[in-house]
Amino acid sequence: MTIEFDFRFHPDRSKCTGTQYFEFLPGPYMGAHWVPGARFIDEYTFCLFEGIFERRVPDYDHFGFLNIGGLQWDPILADLTNLRLALTKADWNEVEMPFGSTLRIEEAFRIELPNNQRGLIALLSEMDDWIRGTLRDHGSISLLGL
Repeated sequence: MTIEFDFRFHPDRSKCTGTQYFEFLPGPYMGAHWVPGARFIDEYTFCLFEGIFERRVPDYDHFGFLNIGGLQWDPILADLTNLRLALTKADWNEVEMPFGSTLRIEEAFRIELPNNQRGLIALLSEMDDWIRGTLRDHGSISLLGL
């Protein structure tokens, strides 16, 4: 199976193909999916840094729905920033990645390493801006898994 990463932080579902997306939902989860204002990351791409959530969010589950409060985001954002900085400084050499434990996507990421690193750097930067702005307005962000 060939894995293609989609490094877009989709602002709506119209550009999403299929349903394998993690949803970043402003505020608490109220029982609805694909909500306007949410952002979406495809499952394979999310798995590149899913290990950060596995480590930082005690109740994290790849298939679960979690409301993550503002203070809980501080160490997550720090880890995501550190990953982005490490990738930026890597000069296209391999960086220790916080891959998630659900899907095995490591080899697919290495195949096109420079392109995948560039894409992930851009995604992490966009995520950082959106998460920080959303937390100012909503105080929490729910992460809806598959």
